[in-house]
Amino acid sequence: MSEESNPILTRPVDHIALIELNRSTNANRIQPDDLETLERLLTECEHDEQVHVLILTARGDYFSAGYDLRALATGAGVDQRESVGRESAFENFANRLENTRLITIAALNGPVLGGATDFALACDLRLGAESMYMQMPAARIGLPLYAGALQRYVSCLGLNHAKRLVFMAEKLPATEMLGIGFLNELLPADAVLTRALAMAKEIASMPAKPLAAMKQTLNAAALGEGSAPAQRAALLDAYDPALIAERIKAAQRQRQAR
Repeated sequence: MSEESNPILTRPVDHIALIELNRSTNANRIQPDDLETLERLLTECEHDEQVHVLILTARGDYFSAGYDLRALATGAGVDQRESVGRESAFENFANRLENTRLITIAALNGPVLGGATDFALACDLRLGAESMYMQMPAARIGLPLYAGALQRYVSCLGLNHAKRLVFMAEKLPATEMLGIGFLNELLPADAVLTRALAMAKEIASMPAKPLAAMKQTLNAAALGEGSAPAQRAALLDAYDPALIAERIKAAQRQRQAR
């Protein structure tokens, strides 16, 4: 395994990018410079028109223990009031992850804690290891969770589940994460990334622009804005009759060849 560092970007397959958190001996806690790297890597992927799908995962036994809050115990480090009063760097990346044109898959190889749960919820699809669990302990230490995360907890999980997870700060095992919709699939730990890559290949085989437009509209629908003029315009812009006709013909040829 490589020396621990900021997140790493690779391109395992055509049209697919893979970002791995890489601080396994520190439970992949997010450092300020990790956020800068994540922003840069996401921008790089977005600017590459050949990348259609992004997988977010981690090396080691943890997906991530969230933002490294140890500096708060001494009053040092970044003033976390910015996470409440305005968009923080952590929230900014989660928001970008949610709204990127790329279809995103969180391959959760282990426990996911604190703000890292929001990174997972910001992804379009989430796969989890059978041995994992999640926990949002912000309330336990008196830290108001930033608004973007609270919004995603509600839009992805529903208000009742969101309140339980935020107010109780309890550990939720993988089976319950699957039950409330936090996870789409539950797998053995060594199969999570393999399955994520298989899903990514299937998604990457589809035209990217219609997928991006539908993602934009689905995300807006979670806020009650799915039929807004901007969403209708994005869907119309992604409508390509020639492409649709060619895809239908290609599917017919494949069926005839069987």
